[in-house]
Amino acid sequence: MVTNKDEYYIREILNGDPGSFSHLVEKYKDLAFHVSLKILLNREEAEEAAQDAFIKAYRALPSFKGGAAFKTWFYRIVYNNAISRLRSSQNKRDVSLEDVRITDREVEETETALGRLSSEERQQYLQAALNKMAPEDRSLLVMFYFDELSVTEITEVTNLTESNVKVKLHRGRKKLFELLKGILKDEIISIL
Repeated sequence: MVTNKDEYYIREILNGDPGSFSHLVEKYKDLAFHVSLKILLNREEAEEAAQDAFIKAYRALPSFKGGAAFKTWFYRIVYNNAISRLRSSQNKRDVSLEDVRITDREVEETETALGRLSSEERQQYLQAALNKMAPEDRSLLVMFYFDELSVTEITEVTNLTESNVKVKLHRGRKKLFELLKGILKDEIISIL
């Protein structure tokens, strides 16, 4: 008896039933769109990227070995597809994590300021700051904090080493707080 529905549908597809792929599409369409949108920041581009990712996954399905969960394998396809699309049309407006110069004290002050905001306001400012980050840096934070992937799962998706993921997450948090600090400062100035 098969306990994993994904494995069942994969086996059916590989045995000649392409219609079984619709079950995987239905299950993972929101994930594909969400990941693509967080990287591309454009609804139409994200929809196209998600569709492309499903096509790539279907074509690559015979190479799926089951070493990782299908979800992780597919997430990697979606991530790589969105990053590739972005790189082909990337403008250089994003700030690199290496440009970050922020102290731990400033991080604490920004967290305190965020804590005073309503949940809706926090979400708005957080999204604005995330949107200013380089897509690859933003996607690591989204994977870890929003999609709740473990560091190990992120390494499988991105092909980065575990220590590199940890360093990039640390730098990403600092960059996020630097951006939040700037956004909150601008808001305070505009109110006064």
